[in-house]
Amino acid sequence: MTGYDPFWDRPEVVQRFAARPPDDRMVSLLSQAPRTTRVLDLGCAAGRNTEWLAREGFDVYACDASRAMVDYTRARLVPFLGEAEAHRRVVLGRMDDLSCFPTDRFDLVLALGIYQQAQTVGEWHRAVAETARVLRPGGRLLVQHFAVGSRPWPELPREVEPFVFEATPPEGPSRRFVLLDQPTLDAWMARHGLHPEAPTRIATRVTDEGGFWHNLHALYRKAT
Repeated sequence: MTGYDPFWDRPEVVQRFAARPPDDRMVSLLSQAPRTTRVLDLGCAAGRNTEWLAREGFDVYACDASRAMVDYTRARLVPFLGEAEAHRRVVLGRMDDLSCFPTDRFDLVLALGIYQQAQTVGEWHRAVAETARVLRPGGRLLVQHFAVGSRPWPELPREVEPFVFEATPPEGPSRRFVLLDQPTLDAWMARHGLHPEAPTRIATRVTDEGGFWHNLHALYRKAT
C-alpha cells in the first residue's frame, strides 16, 4: 500500500487484533462448505480468521502488509499445518499487488476491514481489481468496510479528497481511510465484476475511545 503505516507493527496492536474471535459472518458462510474450499484471508492481521480456517481444515492462505502480523499469524498456524506450510501459506504483501497468487485461484476472499486502508481511491480500485483477478468465476468476496459518517475518535474525520478522510487517534499520528456509503461500495464493486449476493447492510461498532465506526457488511459474487 502507499505509505505503509507502522501502526500495524506495534506489539499492543498485534495483541489487540489477536484477541478478537473469528468473524461470525465467515463462520456462518462456511458452516456447510466443503473443506476443499480455497480461501484467501486478505489483510489477515493477527490471524483470528486464518487460524479458524486452518483448524477447520479449509485450504487457507493469508496475506498482510505488516511483518509483525504475518509472523504472528504464521505462528498460530504451525500447530495445524507445520512450520514450513504455515510460512508458505501466509505471505507478506500488499492488497493492491497479489502477484504471488495466480488468476482464478480462490473460491472465497475475506476482506474484513482492509480496503478502507487504501490511501487513495486509485489504490482502492487496484486492490479490488487484484481481488477480482484471484477469485475464480463464481467465487465470493466477504467484505467489511468502514462507512462515511464514522467518528471513531473525538476529532471528526476530515474529507481531504473525494471519499478519502483523515482523522487523528488520541495516540497519533493522523491516519487516512476511504469511507464509502452503501450505494457507492456496491457500484464500485460492480466495476470489477463483483455483484451483491445479499443486500449490503450497515452496522455500528462503538470504539474503546467512545466513538463509533459505521461498518458496511457485504457479500459479492464474481461474474461467471
